Amino acid sequence: MAVGIAASILAVLPATAAAASVDQRSDHAALTAYRSYLHGISARIPAVREAESAYVSSISNSCAGALNPLNHASVKSVNQTALFDFGEELGGGAFIVAYGPAHAPFASFAATLERLHWSSPRIARAVNRYVSAQNTLFALVPSDVCTDAQALAASGAQTIPPGTAQWVAEFAHDTTAQETASQGFAKVLEGFETPADAAVVSSDNRLLRSLTGKLKGISTSGATTLLNTLAG
Repeated sequence: MAVGIAASILAVLPATAAAASVDQRSDHAALTAYRSYLHGISARIPAVREAESAYVSSISNSCAGALNPLNHASVKSVNQTALFDFGEELGGGAFIVAYGPAHAPFASFAATLERLHWSSPRIARAVNRYVSAQNTLFALVPSDVCTDAQALAASGAQTIPPGTAQWVAEFAHDTTAQETASQGFAKVLEGFETPADAAVVSSDNRLLRSLTGKLKGISTSGATTLLNTLAG
């Protein structure tokens, strides 16, 4: 019996080692491609600023002052949820525009991920789910801010414009799905990292924090400018 058990263990070990080797190789390739993705975004920061500026200008040229009728409304006389949701619409649209230039480098990153092999269908599904969720978010386009701003003002900020409600719900759904899928993908990468990957991961995390700060700053600035323009 002891010999049989030992033979069974030895039969399993090579397969387990092979699976780990496959996952570690794919993990390393994914980390390397992710670094290229981040550098691709970094190189496009000027394009991000230009895109955000063009977005703000297009709305400013179309409906500057659309919210002017609300400037003298009292806090108690308006629907705070309507104002909050419209603010979410402005911020979400500015966010979508700011991250738009990252679509091209992500396409290259996704192409690499789709070629990788993993030892488990569960792992492959987590990777594919991340790619799909990110592409869905990239496919979302900004809302018709002018129409919604005019509707908000016409109601005296009493009701949530239909366009606002629909877009904010879609944005919330897509961003939540992307965040969940990203967390799953991150767990895959963390699970198969080797000590040799530590320096790359540390460097990528620093770059990610820097890029996140820059993109957040650009989108926040764009949304603030839009609100001031609409308020007249």
